[in-house]
Amino acid sequence: MKPLVYFTILLLIIPVQAGLFEPLSLGGIKPDLALALLYIIGLLTGPREAALAGMAIGLVQDIGAASFIGFSGFTRGLIGLSAGLLGRRVLDLTSPSNSIFLAAFSLLEGTCMALVLQLFYGSVPFFSLLAGRILPQALYTGVLGAVLLKLLGGKNVLSALMRRTVQREL
Repeated sequence: MKPLVYFTILLLIIPVQAGLFEPLSLGGIKPDLALALLYIIGLLTGPREAALAGMAIGLVQDIGAASFIGFSGFTRGLIGLSAGLLGRRVLDLTSPSNSIFLAAFSLLEGTCMALVLQLFYGSVPFFSLLAGRILPQALYTGVLGAVLLKLLGGKNVLSALMRRTVQREL
């Protein structure tokens, strides 16, 4: 993707997630816009670029949330790498299966985060957290990713976002 697109994403991800997605909250659960965008970046670019984008997005979110610095950068980097590897195998970017993969990545990241909290803080209600927060957010994020891919694919925006070197590979 183009550097200006990355800069815009890093600059606006926290305000857009916090401001525009607040009305979309269902029972206090919001979709993870950053994860959905990272998944799309992975599908469009490749493993290396998506992993770097994931680390950058995760670090920006860690700093903005004042959480474990580097944990989201690490998990988002792995998700970007996985999405980039998956992007080499996916032929149709608007396929509904993308929402399943995105929900699985979100579920995996949420589960890892809950396990780390359990490790450091001890008495975290893991199963109630999994059923009441992590799973619904994963499903909601999967739906958001499918909607974003549908919108981007329908308006021919995907080719405008990709660099020429990536376009030649496709």
